[in-house]
Amino acid sequence: MAKSGGPRSIPEGKTQVNFNIKEETLKKVKYIAYKKDVSKSDIYNEAVEKYIENFEKKEGKIKI
Repeated sequence: MAKSGGPRSIPEGKTQVNFNIKEETLKKVKYIAYKKDVSKSDIYNEAVEKYIENFEKKEGKIKI
């Protein structure tokens, strides 16, 4: 049975992305999100921001 309601809206200032992830990694993300009471999207954003921060420490600021 389909869920009721219209399409989900994307928050302002964000872009929807699709990517492949290992099943075990996804299970761990779901667990962390549950324990922290946040969305999986919040976990992904935090992880990517940390990755970028570490990259920029080694390689210098990314100019966009």
